[in-house]
Amino acid sequence: MIAVIATMPGGDGEVAAVRNKQVIFRDYVTGFPKESDMQVAESSIQLKVPEAEDYNNGILFKNLYLSCDPYMRNRMRPAIPGAYVDSFVPGSPLSGYGVAKVLDSRHPDYKKGDLVWGFTGWEEYTLLKSPLVLFKIPDTNVPLSYYTGILGMPGMTAYVGFYEICSPKKGEYVFVSAASGAVGQLVGQFAKLLGCYVVGSAGSKEKVDLLKNKFGFDEAFNYKEEPDLDAALKRCFPEGIDIYFENVGGKMLDAVLLNMRVRGRIAACGMISQYNLGQPEGVHNLMHIILKRIRIEGFIVSDSYHLYPKFLEMILPKIKEGKIAYVEDTAEGLESGPAALVGLFAGRNVGKQVALKKYVTGSPKESDLQIITSSIKLKVPEGTKDAVLVKNLYLSCDPYMRWKMSKSDSFPAFELGKAITGNGVVKVLDSTHPNYQKGDLAWGITGWEEYSLIVSPVLIKLDKSDLPLSYYTGILGMPGMTAYAGFYELCSPKKGEYVYVSAASGAVGQLVGQFAKISGCYVVGSAGSKDKVDLLKNKFRFDEAFNYKEEPDLNAALKRYFPEGIDIYYENVGGKMLDAVLLNMRVRGRIAVCGMISQYNLEKPEGVHNLTSTIGKRLRMEGFLAGDFYHLYPKFVEMITPHLKEGKIVYVEDVAEGLENGPASLIGLFSGQNIGKKLVAVARD
Repeated sequence: MIAVIATMPGGDGEVAAVRNKQVIFRDYVTGFPKESDMQVAESSIQLKVPEAEDYNNGILFKNLYLSCDPYMRNRMRPAIPGAYVDSFVPGSPLSGYGVAKVLDSRHPDYKKGDLVWGFTGWEEYTLLKSPLVLFKIPDTNVPLSYYTGILGMPGMTAYVGFYEICSPKKGEYVFVSAASGAVGQLVGQFAKLLGCYVVGSAGSKEKVDLLKNKFGFDEAFNYKEEPDLDAALKRCFPEGIDIYFENVGGKMLDAVLLNMRVRGRIAACGMISQYNLGQPEGVHNLMHIILKRIRIEGFIVSDSYHLYPKFLEMILPKIKEGKIAYVEDTAEGLESGPAALVGLFAGRNVGKQVALKKYVTGSPKESDLQIITSSIKLKVPEGTKDAVLVKNLYLSCDPYMRWKMSKSDSFPAFELGKAITGNGVVKVLDSTHPNYQKGDLAWGITGWEEYSLIVSPVLIKLDKSDLPLSYYTGILGMPGMTAYAGFYELCSPKKGEYVYVSAASGAVGQLVGQFAKISGCYVVGSAGSKDKVDLLKNKFRFDEAFNYKEEPDLNAALKRYFPEGIDIYYENVGGKMLDAVLLNMRVRGRIAVCGMISQYNLEKPEGVHNLTSTIGKRLRMEGFLAGDFYHLYPKFVEMITPHLKEGKIVYVEDVAEGLENGPASLIGLFSGQNIGKKLVAVARD
């Protein structure tokens, strides 16, 4: 969404022409749209509807907010016969849904001063001969910007598609793709209010966390991390899907068709994965429509605008009672329009920053990162809702960050030239978010920079504690939760079991081993140097440890340390290590797949050859993300804090001072230079 700023001219008498800033569509687009496909230009306009006959129903608007919507991509190509939207006209302003104030009107239903939402131009002022889609705003006790989203076209789209097309029933299984978008986030909440089981998919960890922790989805997954969408859906819906709200198309739709239940319903709202393709992907599993008696129904929301009063009657009380949450991303000023539309996310983080200079193949180098400097006002910009401005204190160096340094279909990459992101400890300097106030300390996802502006933050506030703040990058933060969730929730350990931990001296591995010892297990760890092996045995109290670099035969090494086999393997390495472990697992063993760091720098991952062992030995191998378990954070802190204070769990940190040492610290992690948890101290207060 874009907040448009238009300054009204003063003075009385004859109407003078005023400046009208506009976002102009340059020419038709193939492939992915770019900011350069649009330009911000200025024209002039008189702030009065002309007296000419063809303006008998004319209206002049001042635009307040403009909506960035996926369907607008379809309007950037030449007209297609039968298309449900008209193409933009090259050389003319873009148009779309927005919120506006009527400045002058010759239309009998609208008068000067009315607040409205509907179809308007991407410009400061819009003159229409006759409105195409326009509604008066009946309730201003909610933010006006909501009428670009939850109370406007996206809200109506969610309402019509879910209730009118899908006819949901309590207890049904609902899947929503592109679920963190303006429409998807509402469909999921409508389904939960009705008593359905709801799973959503989105394209980043942050969005997945938002679906589960803010919008109340029962489950969510990052489709970019799922190599097999069919398997992902079977995992989330072992009994199948009753209702699919379709926003994506292509491979996702193919996988959904395999998992629909008999007489399932699919509301086809959009297919965003296909919009930038020259030739749409084929969908291969349509035979299931016959076999399962599935109903697929496409719809256009404007066909159902007669239901708008009924929709408002339903949704307004739920918003005011807090039963429905809504997240907006706001870009300030019309000049931000091209970037906002292309990226569908706005907000510049400035200050001293660590940025990715170029995408990486093979092993990353310090030269792949750069320190850049700019300026920042230590205040959340006026009009930016649900945002915090934070001072970053400590930043965490984590193995998964290597994935984000490369272009990949399976994981969202860092943006070149912008601050990289990761887990950190922050202090709130200013806030427009109701859950955070100035002075709060928190940990979660932030930028690698001195100060970060975060819209819709995913941060966990810190209670007062006498433990070091830096611990919240590690043992009391994401790595600690990773160790806790992977070991206790996935592996269900029993006293006396045999546990193996790879990359055991790292931030996660050192904790898993100690958790296992507390549980009465026998624990062996592997690491990449003599010093790290000594640390595992003498400080972290592992029963045994070995240097994998000195073992020519990993299978033989594991047989030496586990003559009776392995019950639990905490997987951080992958590749040859995983292949050797599979040969040495015991019947009904469990493998928690936390990471596969040996594969991160390879252009083509190594093949794992011994997966048939999972069948004969009835093994359970389960991948996970710590964010899936953040609801257990209070339980985790309650467990670990006494152990820390009593010295039953020890923790080793490897701290680099100053943001300028960030690149070296992060790159060193991938070559094993760290001992313990690697982090960067940006500021200690």
